[in-house]
Amino acid sequence: MTDASPPRRREGGRNARVREAVRDAAKAELLQNGILGLSHRAVADRAGVDPSTVYRRWPTRADLLADILVSVSDDAVAIPDTGTLESDLTAYLEQVATALSNPVHERLVRWAMAAGDGSDETADAAIAAFWTHRFQQAMAVIDRASERGEAGLGLDGLRLIERLVAPVWFRLLVLRKPVDKAFVKDCVAEALSTHPVT
Repeated sequence: MTDASPPRRREGGRNARVREAVRDAAKAELLQNGILGLSHRAVADRAGVDPSTVYRRWPTRADLLADILVSVSDDAVAIPDTGTLESDLTAYLEQVATALSNPVHERLVRWAMAAGDGSDETADAAIAAFWTHRFQQAMAVIDRASERGEAGLGLDGLRLIERLVAPVWFRLLVLRKPVDKAFVKDCVAEALSTHPVT
């Protein structure tokens, strides 16, 4: 799969560079050591900043973890605006498949799924924040369709998004099979047929 949107431009300035360095360091710590290695001091040391800098922007480990997951996801999966609901959903799902096919992203996802088993409040809070953010962003596609008159008032947008992405997650992460354009097309058609928009 290829990304359906152009790469994002990073914001300039020292603060943006520091945020990016901390996020990169936190992601590296998480991938290397898991949640136990995600300490503010370890992240600060790896990023080359003072620990107070990390604490000031990310007061808790949950804040730090949620920001890692959200920033990685936002970089990999933009919210498309192609002009129609069907093509928006197709572009969105293609990006999801590309992101989950990335080995680093796959490791982060698998770690998050394993950690979010209810035994670690930090992980649970971070993962809940991540999913809330992703679904809120994806709903922009549904909202725009409604404004264009494509989506009916009774459309359950969140349920549609669930039905859209679930087969791709299952195929890539459980079955470990590739996702091609035909599979994405089928997923979009199935989601729309289950949740008619007019």
